[in-house]
Amino acid sequence: MLKIGEFSKIAQVSVKTLRYYDQFGLLKPAHIDRFTGYRYYSLEQLPRLFRILAFKDLDFSLEQIQGLLRVDLPGETLQVMLADKAAELRQRVTSEQARLYRVEDRLKQLMRSSSDQTFPVVLKSAPDYLIASIRDRLPSINALPEWQEAKLDAIRSCLDSQGQHQRRPDLLIYHQDEFREVDLDVEVGTIICEAGRGAERVLKDEIIRTRILPGAKEIATTIYTDLAGTPSEVYASLARWTQSNGFRTIGPWRELTHHQHDPQVTRMFEIQQPVMHAIEFYTQTEVQEMEPKFITKPGFAVMGLRYFGKNEKGEIADLWGSFNQRVAELGGLPYETGEAAIGLCITPEDAPPDTGFEYVAGFPVSQVEDIPAGFVVRQVPDYTYAVFAHRGDLASLGKTYEYIYEVWLPQSGYQLAAKIDFEYYDQDFKDFAPDSVFYIYVPVQKL
Repeated sequence: MLKIGEFSKIAQVSVKTLRYYDQFGLLKPAHIDRFTGYRYYSLEQLPRLFRILAFKDLDFSLEQIQGLLRVDLPGETLQVMLADKAAELRQRVTSEQARLYRVEDRLKQLMRSSSDQTFPVVLKSAPDYLIASIRDRLPSINALPEWQEAKLDAIRSCLDSQGQHQRRPDLLIYHQDEFREVDLDVEVGTIICEAGRGAERVLKDEIIRTRILPGAKEIATTIYTDLAGTPSEVYASLARWTQSNGFRTIGPWRELTHHQHDPQVTRMFEIQQPVMHAIEFYTQTEVQEMEPKFITKPGFAVMGLRYFGKNEKGEIADLWGSFNQRVAELGGLPYETGEAAIGLCITPEDAPPDTGFEYVAGFPVSQVEDIPAGFVVRQVPDYTYAVFAHRGDLASLGKTYEYIYEVWLPQSGYQLAAKIDFEYYDQDFKDFAPDSVFYIYVPVQKL
C-alpha cells in the first residue's frame, strides 16, 4: 500500500485531485486507515487513474468519465468517440489547439492498437558523487523546465570558469514526499566526479554549492526518451517493479539527463530510485527488541462496530473507515475513556478452524449505556498480556503477527489464555510512518 502522498508522486497527480476523485466516486482509496481515516492506494489502481486522466485530458466531463469507466468499451467504439471529439475540437478557438493535438495523438495510438508502455528495470549500484547543485522551492510545476535550464546554465558557467570542463550527467532530485503542482522542493545539478577523487574541490559561488550525493548499494533504474512514454508512466513502472520484487525505497527519486554528442538525437533520461531488500530494510529500521513486555491489565469494555469473517478483501480497513465516520457524525461515543483506539479480535472457542473471527473497531468505555444504533459492546476480562510493539508501515504487520504466533509463542514457555488479541492505538501511532508504533496485546499464561 502507498500513502496518498507517495501515490500522488508516482502518478504525478496532486493529493487535492485524488481527494476530489474519491469524493466524486471515480477512484476510491484501496485502504482507509482504521484509526486516522488516512487514505492508502495500491499500484493496481494506476491503470484506472490513467484512464481517468486520459479521458479528462480528452475533454470528457467527470460525469461522462463515470459512464465510460462502467463498461469496457471496444477499441473501435472508442476510436469513433475520439474521432468525433477531434472534429468538435477543430471548431474551437486557437486556445484549444494544444488539446486537439493530444486527442489526435491518442486516437493514432488506438488506431495502431498500441499497448501500454513497459520500461525495463535494471538493478545497479552507485558510488558517492560530488555534485554542484542549486536547491530551491518553486511556486508551480509549470516553472520547473525554465528554472531547471537556467540553473543548469549557471552551474555549467561556474564550472567552466573554475576549470571544471568534464561533462557528466545532469540531475534533478525531488525532495518532497509527494508530487505537487505548487510549492515544489527540487534540486538541480551536475555530477562533478566520484567522491574521494578530487572531492575536496569547492566552487566559489554564493548560490551554487558542492555536496556529496550519497551512493547506494542497489538502485533501481530505467531509461526513457522524449519519444517513449511520459514521466508518470516511467515512475509508475519503476515503482511497480520495486514493490513486486520485494524492495523498499530508501531515498528520493533522481532523474539523470545523459548528454548526446549529436544535438539532433532525442534526449535520454534515467530515472533512479535507491532501494533495499525489504527484509534488510526492516532489520535495519527495527528499533525495538521483538521480545515482548508483560502487563497485567484489568478488564474493560469496548464499544464499536463489528465485523465477522476472514478479512479476505480488506473488510477490516472498511470497518475502521465506517467507524471513524460514524464517530465523527455522533460527535464521539458515550463514556469513551480517551485512552486509545482498540481493534479487538475474538475467535469463538467452538468455531471450526478457518471459519473466521470477530473484529471490533472501537473505543474503551467506562459505562455500557446509550449504545448507538449498529454498535456493539464487548467485555474483555482481566489477563496477563505479552505486549508486542509494531513499528513502521502497514505492509509489514503480517510479519509481526507471524513472528508472534509462529516463532515466539511456540518457544516462549507460554500458551494462549484466550482466543483473543487486540491492537492498541495510542499517541505513539502515527499513521504507519517509519516512527509510528502501536501495540499488540496477546493474553498468555505459563505452560
